Amino acid sequence: MASRTFTVEEIHCGACESAIRKALGRLEGVNDTTPDAATNQVTVMFDDTRVDADTIAERLTAAGYPVTG
Repeated sequence: MASRTFTVEEIHCGACESAIRKALGRLEGVNDTTPDAATNQVTVMFDDTRVDADTIAERLTAAGYPVTG
C-alpha cells in the first residue's frame, strides 16, 4: 500500500471534492481518496502493484483538476 499527496488546481468546494472521489474511485488499485479544497491537496491511498502515481495524476488532470505538485 502506498500513499501520495497531490497538489491540484481548481478545487473550490465540496462538489469538487466529490467529483475527485468519484473520478479516482473508478481507478483500479485506488483504495481511498481524501481531497481538501482548503489546501488544494488530494491524498490518495493506493495499491502500487496495480496503479502508479503518474496514472493517478493523469486521471486527476483528465477530470479537470490539473496536478501542480
